[in-house]
Amino acid sequence: MQKIRRTGVAIAVLAVTTVVAGQGFKIYPGASKYTPPDTKETREAMKALPPGTEATVYLTNDSFEKVAAFYKGFAREYTMPGMPKGRKLPSGQELKQTYFIFDAAKDLATSKSWAQVQRPFIGSIDDNLQPRDIRDVTVINVSQKK
Repeated sequence: MQKIRRTGVAIAVLAVTTVVAGQGFKIYPGASKYTPPDTKETREAMKALPPGTEATVYLTNDSFEKVAAFYKGFAREYTMPGMPKGRKLPSGQELKQTYFIFDAAKDLATSKSWAQVQRPFIGSIDDNLQPRDIRDVTVINVSQKK
């Protein structure tokens, strides 16, 4: 009897995990698509993406915490190995950042659908590796492989 219960629980957990992992990316309500400026840096970054990868960026004024909570409802939060917590920009502003996987992959490298949620938005990095075009909005960077 106990074996049947455990098997039933395992099947239920697997079913819930499959449904959650299989939902795929959803645009955060109220977020708007951001089109980066057509610069040499932007074109080079797009060329550096693996073949068949589509990158899309969305912005919202909602807090990092609210956006992260939305994705926690149906995606698996992923912690980048070695990523320090509580990083700060040269201005002293805290950089909040996390990742979400929308498929059953074990990490970002093997995922076909994942997103980075970050606040603030950093538009570019200068030659001295300093952030430029910093905006106090939450950014959702989506990567999807075909």
